[in-house]
Amino acid sequence: MTATRPEKPRAGGLDKPRQRRAATDDHSSAVLPSVLLLCGASSQHARKWAVALAERGHPVIAASWLGAEPIDGVDLRVAPGTGRTRHGRWGAVWQLAAVGWWLRRQVRESDPDVLHVHSVGMAGLLSLLAPRRPARVITPWGVDLQSARRSRVRRWVARAALHRADLVLPTAESVRTEILQRYRIPANRTRTVSWGVADNLFELRDTVDKDVVRRQFGIPVDATVLFAARTAGPVYRTSEVLRAFAGVAAARPDLHLVVLAGHRPAEAAAAQAQRKCVSEAHDLAASLPGRVTVVDRPLTPEDTFRLMRASEVSISVPRFDQRSCTVLEAALAGCRLLLADLPPYHEMVADGMGADIVVGPLEAALSERFLAARPLEPRLQQQNRQFIETSESWSRQVAIVQECYQRLTSDRAELRGSGADG
Repeated sequence: MTATRPEKPRAGGLDKPRQRRAATDDHSSAVLPSVLLLCGASSQHARKWAVALAERGHPVIAASWLGAEPIDGVDLRVAPGTGRTRHGRWGAVWQLAAVGWWLRRQVRESDPDVLHVHSVGMAGLLSLLAPRRPARVITPWGVDLQSARRSRVRRWVARAALHRADLVLPTAESVRTEILQRYRIPANRTRTVSWGVADNLFELRDTVDKDVVRRQFGIPVDATVLFAARTAGPVYRTSEVLRAFAGVAAARPDLHLVVLAGHRPAEAAAAQAQRKCVSEAHDLAASLPGRVTVVDRPLTPEDTFRLMRASEVSISVPRFDQRSCTVLEAALAGCRLLLADLPPYHEMVADGMGADIVVGPLEAALSERFLAARPLEPRLQQQNRQFIETSESWSRQVAIVQECYQRLTSDRAELRGSGADG
């Protein structure tokens, strides 16, 4: 049986949702843990998690320091002052303190069972200001861990946030190893949980008409399509992809490159870098008429997947990554995968996913792969499909996180109970 704490009057927005219950096989019921998700709520990954938990009956608050569109079924709370930049060091300190004070109030008033911190960057820093009462889960994002390797301050923030967590959920085993070794987190307080592939894409896969999708995006129906499926920007090495394609375009006139602008980053510097890469893509499209498609608007996950199904090759060559949803989706779609030489990608190959790892100086290595580009063999397509369907479904990953929530809150309830008995 799952232990539950007695209900008590609460301030804030979780009074009514706390009454939601999850049915079990023996027709008994258990209160689902309420969750405060600390995140930048403009992030598609954070929004995906919030919706998934809410759809399964968890009362969910998303507390964000960034402005964002409403999230279905989720109580979105945005820190006051969002969008106003305070200049100077002391202005930034004051702004951080104000958001931290706001967050403490949100946690105290809503009194969630679980505080789930999405990233060890800004979310990790703010989590240090939050009350300690809720069970604390943290999901470190690859970009923040990478930044922490280069910055003493960011490394301190990451270490402090990770050590305050009851459970750390990296998405790749190689990242878990880094957390164990670099940050000295006990192994029993970590668990690797992939973000997987959305369940609706399994059904969508066999309904996509490749020619229809190509016509919708202005892609030649007889081309060999290379899909740069990650958001444009330096992290995903868009410039190198563009230069590699430009170098082989004359030798392979059948090749067609598709570049995604992706969602605009909230940070000004990242947004500026993205615009520069998108501009480079448009310049290349102008110099090679009919050979490059630049998708300027953000796509839904479903439309991105349709483009994958209409492509022969999917390219993911970031400077760092975890167990990427985009890579897993492209594997399900049947693309030939060109992947960077990164530990999480080697890990996926070792787990049974067929992919080509690009080794060596990136631009030259990509040029070589582009020259040899061809559709993935049916046998490997089936292998990748089976790999995704067996171990990477989104519902499976969410169920694992729910199990973690239940265990943490149950353990805390038992500790409180034994203390009261004593």
